Parts: sequence; C-alpha cells; structure tokens
Amino acid sequence: MRCQNCQFDNHIDVKFCEECGFKLKAYCPKCGNKNVFGMNFCGVCGFNLSDPYPLKDEPKAGSDDERKHVTVLFSDLSGYTAMTERLDPEEVKEIVSRIFGEIAQIVLKYEGFIEKFIGDAVVAIFGVPRSHEDDPIRAIKTAIEVQKMVEQISPKLEEKIGKPLAIHSGINTGLVVTGEVKLDQGTHGLAGDAINIASRLLNIANAGEIVVGHETYRQSEGFFNFETLDATKLKGKSKPLPIYRLISTKDRPLTIRRLSGLKADLIGRNAEMAQLHEAFQKLMEGKGSLISICGGAGTGKSRLVEDFKECLQVENVKVLEWHAYQYSQNISYFPLIDFLNRALMIREADPPSVIREKVQTGVEDLVGKRDHIVPYIGSLYSLSYPEMENISPEEWKYRLQEGVKAIISGLARRMPTIFFLEDLHWADTSFLELLRNALSEVRTPALVICTYRPPFILFKSHQRSAMSGSYQELRLHDLSPLESQNMVASLLKVDSIPSELSRFVKEKVEGNPFYLEEAINSLIESEALIQNDDMWRLHKKISDLEISPSVQGIISARIDRLEKDAKRILQKIVCNRAGIPL
Repeated sequence: MRCQNCQFDNHIDVKFCEECGFKLKAYCPKCGNKNVFGMNFCGVCGFNLSDPYPLKDEPKAGSDDERKHVTVLFSDLSGYTAMTERLDPEEVKEIVSRIFGEIAQIVLKYEGFIEKFIGDAVVAIFGVPRSHEDDPIRAIKTAIEVQKMVEQISPKLEEKIGKPLAIHSGINTGLVVTGEVKLDQGTHGLAGDAINIASRLLNIANAGEIVVGHETYRQSEGFFNFETLDATKLKGKSKPLPIYRLISTKDRPLTIRRLSGLKADLIGRNAEMAQLHEAFQKLMEGKGSLISICGGAGTGKSRLVEDFKECLQVENVKVLEWHAYQYSQNISYFPLIDFLNRALMIREADPPSVIREKVQTGVEDLVGKRDHIVPYIGSLYSLSYPEMENISPEEWKYRLQEGVKAIISGLARRMPTIFFLEDLHWADTSFLELLRNALSEVRTPALVICTYRPPFILFKSHQRSAMSGSYQELRLHDLSPLESQNMVASLLKVDSIPSELSRFVKEKVEGNPFYLEEAINSLIESEALIQNDDMWRLHKKISDLEISPSVQGIISARIDRLEKDAKRILQKIVCNRAGIPL
C-alpha cells in the first residue's frame, strides 16, 4: 500500500509506513474519506472498502479541476548537508524519515495535505481537499509546531553533525487550480503562482524562521505577531512583494476579521446593543443574565461584542473570554483551557512545573483550599496527580464540572463579571455538555454572552423555559438595502456614493456586513475605487475584479461540505454572481 505522505510502496498487510512511520490511511473511492487502514467499511458513507472492484461505473471523487484559494507551506531542514557529510546514509535516512513522519502527523492534525517531499523539504497544502476559513492560521500553527519538534530533536544530533538542526518555512496564500485528484497516490496536481511564491519565501527565510506573504499575514494578523520586512523582488514578479517574519503567537487573539483598511460604524444593530446595555445595567444591580447572539458568518457578532466592550467601564467590571476556533474543533475542552489560561495567567510557553504552580495557587485564590478541585483542573494540562489514578471517565467529568462551576462562582463573587464565549458552533461536544450544565446551575450573578452561527443551538426549548426569563437570544440578520448603503457611506466617510458602486452593493454584495466591508476594501486596494479630494470614483469595471480571498475562504469552506453535484452547481452560481471565471 502506498504511503500518502512519502509515496513509499509498503507491503499490503502493514498499518504504518515502513519508510516514514506514518499511519496509513485507506481512501474511500466513493467519498474520499481517509479511513484507518484495516477498516472494512468507510466511516462516513459506509462504502465497502473490501470490494475488489469498487465503483466500476462511477467517476472518482473530485476528478474535476477547481479554482481554489489555498495556503501553501514549504518547510526545509537547515543542517541537512552537514548531517549527510558526517553520518552514515542509513542513519541519515532514519533521522529524516522520523522527522518527516512527525511533520506528516502535525499537518494531518490541522487537516492539511502533504503535497510532496522533495529531498529534505516538504510541501503542505491547506484548503485541499477541504477548505477552512482559517487555513492561513492552520498553516502557521503547523509551521510553529514543526519548528518546535525539530528544536527538540536537534540537541541529540548536534554532537554528531557539528551544528544545530533547524527548519525554516515559507507560507503563502493565493489562488491555485487543482488537477486530477489521485487519492491512491495522494496527489492533487496543483498549479498556480501561489505555490511559486511560497517556494521563494522559503528561500528568504533563515534557519528557524517562518516568512509569510501578504495575504497570509492579513488573514492571520489577529493571531500572531509579525515583523514587516522590506518589500522584496521575487523571481518572476514585476514588483517587489511585501513579506513578513513571524515573531510569536498572540496571547489574546483578535477575532475581528479585518484589522486594517477602512472600518464602518456599527450599522443596523441599535436594538441589539440596547439589550446588551440593559443586561449590563441589571448586572450592576446584582442580577445575572445569559444572552446568546446568533447569526450567520459575517453578520457582525464579533463586531457587536467588541463595540459593547468598548462602552464598558472596565474599572467596575471583570471581563473574561472563552474562545473556540475552527482549528480547535477536535481538541477536547479547548474553550475551557483558553478561559483557564486567561483566568489563571497561564501562558503557552510555560513549562509544566510553572503551570502546576499557577493551577494550584490560582484555584486556591478563587475557591479556597480545595484539593479535590486542583487535580481535575490540572489534568486538562496533562499534569499527573495521585488522585487521578483509576478514576472512571464519568467521575472525572463530574468532578471537572463541579470544579469549573466553583471557579466561575469564585470569579463572579469578587466583582461584577462578564463572560464572553465566542464561536460556540466550533466548540467540541465534551465542552458543550459541561458548559450547558454549568450555565444552568451556577447561581452567582454574572452576565454571560455567547456567540454562534446557526444551525447550532445552545439550549433546547425546555432548557430555556427553565431559566425563568434570565435567558434571551438575539438573532442578527443581513442589513436592509438602506442600511447597506449607509454602511458603505460610513466606510468611505461620505454622504453619497457613486451610482455604479451603489448598484454593485445592491446586486452583488447585498446585506452581509463582513462581505460588504471586504468588497469595498478590495476595490480600494486594487485601485478600482479611488479618492480624489473628498470624492470617490470607480476607476475600473467592477465585473473585472476578483472576490476577496477572505470571502473566498468562507464560501469555499461551505461549498466543500456539500455533495459533489450540488457543490459544482453552487460553484457556478457563486462565480457567475461574483463575475469571476470558474
């Protein structure tokens, strides 16, 4: 069986690649799902994987070409030449295979795809076969984890090869065309300038560095700190391109999608803002509330929350946040850990000994000396405690829930407290079960504000009825045509907008605030919409422009969840409406 990561042809009965150690996957020829090798039926569509003549009359999944916005990661080993000069070829092969196997597992964790291994380099794609709204973030997190993995291995090899082993990476986001998908060989036949630029960025990066292109930077600047480098002339490019060096991960990511460019006033959300302020006033009077803000992608949930935060008198209230992210969907209790990191001042770089101390002192400070709580909180950070030995999963979940309720109550007793829980539609089921129980049972007054997208539902009707009027759900809808026009005027800081731009907003963008803001900023960045003195005018035909990559990410992620035929039809509709070729 051929390994999907290093292309080595293994014996038919092995479960792990004999070359790189990667866990082999059996691709379903019907739906393309990657099943663990040895399964008889596909875990997604139930297709019989043991059938020696599968789908004799059906085309293979994903055989059509597609235009997709993806993020490309190139990573290359520094110190490989020194290693080949000093070590036996067999030993070099063993070391590289181990590193590549680890890289493959990290890429798989973030749902990327290994396009190929080239000597001592690896090319990974995020956005194929399935797009995610946060593919640039996934690619950078992959590069960071790969870098840490190589740093851990390096000390053991330095004495042998005479220099540290490191890795450097180049990351770029852009448009590619996918060729024929050969699932058995693990290739997607990608072609596009985005791949070439990622390769050039790799050559710019020094050992231990991660260098990214402008679109990758723009879509991930809320999560990472970057250093802006001098614009660089890359081979095959007529103009120098802006590039950025990754510095660190932000302790508190910013979830507002666009951090640069024009920003409009909050339009069409006066009623919702008034309800939030009313709940805040009740909190200051000692009465708790639970508010859900439900709306589709781009309707302004995070913007509403951010503007509400700016109105708060911070010195009189404690604000704590819990976040779920798309890349964290498969990480159990991720939003809870995110919250505890903020509440207990735990940093990502803290070693286990420091985390243990912060958990112990932080929990005691909030709830008093309760030794039966600390082990269950500490276990979320993979810390070991004697009390945790031989405990059943049911008992562990119960004790963890009791500990979380005690911490929430301890925080709320100190001063008026607001808990913001964002993007719950991406939270894992274990956390959601704990959250629902905790919110329905905690009696200490606090204001809890949750955001999520439909069709996710936080509480069922009978649960809402039991909350005695303390719960309300705010539903955000697209803006009306008048509100959309007002938002554009607010963006451009003018009283009236060009008539052609007005028609474009009405016919193509409609009332989604995020799409609208992205569209206007894209027109400005492409110099299609230019300002002369205090007037704006269109310099190019809007129909000739491509849709914003940020918007592409949301659309592609939704389309990729559809069945093949429905996906193809919708792609044609979306591209026709946006005025771009399919």
